[in-house]
Amino acid sequence: MDLEGLLRFAVKQGASDLHIQSAVKPMVRIAGQVRTVDVPPLGNEETRDFIASIAPESEQPHLDAAIVEGLDFSYEMPGISRFRCSAYSQLGQVGITMRIIRADIPSIEDLNLPKVIHDIALARRGLTLITGTTGSGKSTTLAAMVDLINQTHHCKIITIEDPVEYVHESKKALLCQLEVGADTPSFDHALRQALRQDPDVILVGELRDVETLRMALRAADTGHQVFSTVHSADAPQTVERIIAIFPPAEHKLLLSQLAHSIEAIISQRLVATEEGGRRPAVEILRGNAVTEKYILENRLAELHAYIETGESGMQTFDQHLLALYNDEVIRTTEALRSASNPEALSMSLRGIRRVGSGRKA
Repeated sequence: MDLEGLLRFAVKQGASDLHIQSAVKPMVRIAGQVRTVDVPPLGNEETRDFIASIAPESEQPHLDAAIVEGLDFSYEMPGISRFRCSAYSQLGQVGITMRIIRADIPSIEDLNLPKVIHDIALARRGLTLITGTTGSGKSTTLAAMVDLINQTHHCKIITIEDPVEYVHESKKALLCQLEVGADTPSFDHALRQALRQDPDVILVGELRDVETLRMALRAADTGHQVFSTVHSADAPQTVERIIAIFPPAEHKLLLSQLAHSIEAIISQRLVATEEGGRRPAVEILRGNAVTEKYILENRLAELHAYIETGESGMQTFDQHLLALYNDEVIRTTEALRSASNPEALSMSLRGIRRVGSGRKA
């Protein structure tokens, strides 16, 4: 199997990621499990040549140094798929991980996301943050929300990503997609320019630094709808991490902007289903006067109890896991593995099993 055939194979098998590393057989991740592809390992030069064949032209003059630093870029195989690529060096040998980006943008319904996310996407205001670990589906959820806006509203949407993953076609909305490194030098520079280009909706791939955060909050504070991602486990931790970025001199202003601007924090974890696939378990915090008060008064520990009230479609991870179990989507072991409070969820699950009909663990 040649390298093009390997990419085709990974896409055909429904893999989420392809791993190619020198001196090791290629591996694919399918339904969350890493599996070896039964083909010979690639040598270091062969792997390096493959990376060189798909890397951006701008990286070619200093490719080896870029790989050592960690090189991120996107690659498209026409008619097959787009890939989010991350090339690296380990023990002097090169490797690359390729996240497979499907050509078709799934809908919120296709992703089995809670219906309230439809309302959040069409809110037309505020800051919405999608959070979770790497590989938890944040980018796919964002793409689904942007596509819903694209199909529903006549507006202008600007996305700023590193790299661009899902490619949108303008429908009712005018889409402008910027890739950091190719179309703009940085997230904060792109945000500054975006605010001068009459946007209604701005998607920022990730809130990485104080400048990007400052500009995103300014955009949301001035009436734009802003989407972004944060690597955090749940809503309270997300707020804590953002606050930790604030410089002391601007803490009061930025905290006020954050508290006032939040439309929603959507946190995701992928769970294994009984049928062998994966679905998102989702925690949702909605922005309102109560949320704003808790953030301003630094009562973040109380956010979890507030989410449990279910107001405006809010839910905790454990509430969603309980619902998925009750609907016979996931098993007991998977629910407990993904729970925020396994002991409390275990008690709830035992109550269901006493009434149920012999569910598998």
